[in-house]
Amino acid sequence: MSVDSRTLSVTKYQCFCAMMAALGSVNFGWNIGVINIPGDVISNCVTGEKHYNGPFPSCIPTESTIWGVAVGCFAIGALIGTIAGNPISDKFGRKFVLTWGPLLALVGGVLLSTTTSLGQLIVGRLFVGFAAGFCNGALSVYVGEITTPKARDILGGTLQLATNVGILLANAVSLGLAKPPLWRILFGITGVIGVATTLLFPICVESPKWLVSHGRVEEARAALIKLRKGADIEQELQDMVDDDAKAQARAEEAPKVNVMDLILGHTPDNLRHQFIVVCMLMFFQQMSGINAVIFYSTQIFNRTTKDDPSQIPTTAQILSCVISIVAAIFTFVGMLLGARFGRRTLMLLSHGTMALFSMLMAVGSIKGIDGLVITMVFLYNVFFNFGVGPLPWAAAAEMTPAYAMSAMAAIGGAVNYLFTFAIGVYFSPMQEAMGDYTFFFFMGFNIAAFVFCFFFLPETKGLKAEDVVAVHSVGFHCVLGSRYQIRASKDNDDISKTEYA
Repeated sequence: MSVDSRTLSVTKYQCFCAMMAALGSVNFGWNIGVINIPGDVISNCVTGEKHYNGPFPSCIPTESTIWGVAVGCFAIGALIGTIAGNPISDKFGRKFVLTWGPLLALVGGVLLSTTTSLGQLIVGRLFVGFAAGFCNGALSVYVGEITTPKARDILGGTLQLATNVGILLANAVSLGLAKPPLWRILFGITGVIGVATTLLFPICVESPKWLVSHGRVEEARAALIKLRKGADIEQELQDMVDDDAKAQARAEEAPKVNVMDLILGHTPDNLRHQFIVVCMLMFFQQMSGINAVIFYSTQIFNRTTKDDPSQIPTTAQILSCVISIVAAIFTFVGMLLGARFGRRTLMLLSHGTMALFSMLMAVGSIKGIDGLVITMVFLYNVFFNFGVGPLPWAAAAEMTPAYAMSAMAAIGGAVNYLFTFAIGVYFSPMQEAMGDYTFFFFMGFNIAAFVFCFFFLPETKGLKAEDVVAVHSVGFHCVLGSRYQIRASKDNDDISKTEYA
């Protein structure tokens, strides 16, 4: 007798599809990290006076605040892409977005690699950001929809893992290509990654949940057969059909839930709690200070190592590359820990330790303890990738009914990218103004995030989104009461049964 597909953990094909989808997020990470190491070379001309190689200048001298705008414009493009990708993902499918969206990065790559002015650089960053945001919302939804609850515990962090792999690759390659005119090659590689994604992703299946929601049940059956490696998929498919029927029945008055419907609360279920939690998790992810470290780690280390920035690669640049290696490794570790300890526990651990490390980073800077600063930057990245990095992206898929999932992912992504832009623009001037006290600012936000997660973040480990919705669709509330505790049935043969404490 075949095993019930709902009891499966990760299968090879589930993992393969998640990894192929995540190529778009590798590109996202590439474009976050690619600006870090060559930043001083491009904006401050640290390798020598500006000169020309044919029509292309060796650098683009830029004041720090304006450079911050150029760095942060990537996030504005991602925000626009997220909003644009939501209705397209719902209408044409997750596979359509994840296949063709990355091709937009080719346009940005051409603009960036041939840039002759700050304006062209900004437009190029907007284009590659749009491509990244267009795909990222669909990725988190796609992974949530192709995986079983047990597999989702592990693969839910795919987006953050892929992002960190992209940052790692960008930093590693930058060590050899940061000098003029080679930094232009760095900017062009994003187009190559985009084309590769468009060529490779068509071999993956469409989301079975999306297929069911569009009446294509037989195609959903075929997709599940491939995703579940010979297990009995009939009951899982029936669950999808039943859940979709229930969602359609609840959504009769609002058959199409878009971003504005979700913001205004015009949804069949009361999703106010889920809406606030997703937005706040994304807000706190950025205000934790991680992108200050990612965008400007080389600057932070330069203040400590005091190397000559023209001698590439500097110690600071090498340390930035090592940080990205550590981040990628511990994102994977965090994915495994999420399957064991649950989302809520890891979010509390992550924000709590980051508050401590922010304080120690500031103290180390004030007291001139260089080793403490470097150690805290590394630990900051490690514990970010246990929880605050991957889990907010998984939250929308794990707490939201299928009819509102794309809209929730779009809103969460928009909040994330808006504050990514803010950090990219304002961190450098803030560091100049606050000096060694800068990371006390982020310590405060991590403490606030810890308190928020303690009172309002529900545990979703191993649970179906429909079960979480059934319990928490009662308006914004504290989740500590016993009525909000959900636990999976002890009957492993039927994980669709859910018990409420």
